[in-house]
Amino acid sequence: MSKEMREVILNQPEQITKSLETNKAVRVEGDYDSLILCGMGGSGHPGDLLNALGITTRPLYVHRNYDLPLSYLRQLGLSRPLIITSSYSGNTEEALSSYQAAQQAKLTILVSTSGGTLAQWAKRDGAPLTRIQFTDMQPRHTLFAAFTGIYIALANSQLATNITDDLIRVAKVLQEKTPALEAPAQALAKQMQGKIPVLYASDNLGFAAKNFKIQTNENAKYPAYWNTFPELNHNELLGFSKLKETKNANQFFVLMLHDPKDHPRIAARMQVTSDLYSNWGVTVEHFTVEGKTLVEKIFLAVTLGLWTSYYLALANGLDPIPVEGVEDFKAKLKEVAGEN
Repeated sequence: MSKEMREVILNQPEQITKSLETNKAVRVEGDYDSLILCGMGGSGHPGDLLNALGITTRPLYVHRNYDLPLSYLRQLGLSRPLIITSSYSGNTEEALSSYQAAQQAKLTILVSTSGGTLAQWAKRDGAPLTRIQFTDMQPRHTLFAAFTGIYIALANSQLATNITDDLIRVAKVLQEKTPALEAPAQALAKQMQGKIPVLYASDNLGFAAKNFKIQTNENAKYPAYWNTFPELNHNELLGFSKLKETKNANQFFVLMLHDPKDHPRIAARMQVTSDLYSNWGVTVEHFTVEGKTLVEKIFLAVTLGLWTSYYLALANGLDPIPVEGVEDFKAKLKEVAGEN
């Protein structure tokens, strides 16, 4: 299974190129004043990534719940949303609920899935479908494919800025740099072992910090946390200020992801925060993510997180692929809801 995870990481560039080709003709018709992407877990990440890159030409709301937030959008004066239902399996109950709510409201739906009920409904209803052509994988490991499919459909519909050339370039960069990130990630995993990882970044790389946290949860089965500057300096920083006195400082490992284009005041905040945490007995490490564009930097930082969580899982003798805890929860939920 560990070999399988290695292949997932090394083959990520193919997710970009294959998804661009598979979904090159997908588009939606109509006039929209907003976008709602409905997705849970790894299937919600493409919406966060679209917002992190700031490439949609309409405001995008990422909805992680049942039904739709239509009343909230109406309060903002938005009444013509395009609904994007995103579920890797095609069977996520919250996404199916959103699809049904969109149908009842007679709203246009764009579907992103690898199959399942959502694919069947899209075919039945003639809804545009972006296909994730990477089966038998965990949703969190198909981020680049899911994002690229949704992106190209939106770009084809003038609902997103065209970044296709950059994505093709970044796929080549990933092919070259993904193996080079393995060694530093392995070193980070060694430092993290036995500690609670805390991932920090500016808003530039905030998505990558969040994704790093999620990969750590699901691959390494570790609790982990993330936050962004400058907000964390106004609250979370104080949570670390007395750890030395309580002898709990060694429980945490803080990794700060740096973008060379971070605001100068953010860079200063990161340095001061690092110095304070170190004085308070907390281990702090830094990683600067280089790249020509924000797309490149985020994708490389996500890859660093994948490698690190992979090695953290191996260090603890765990298979990084399965998510038994989530499956156990789903089974228990059905039992409590009387669905068995």
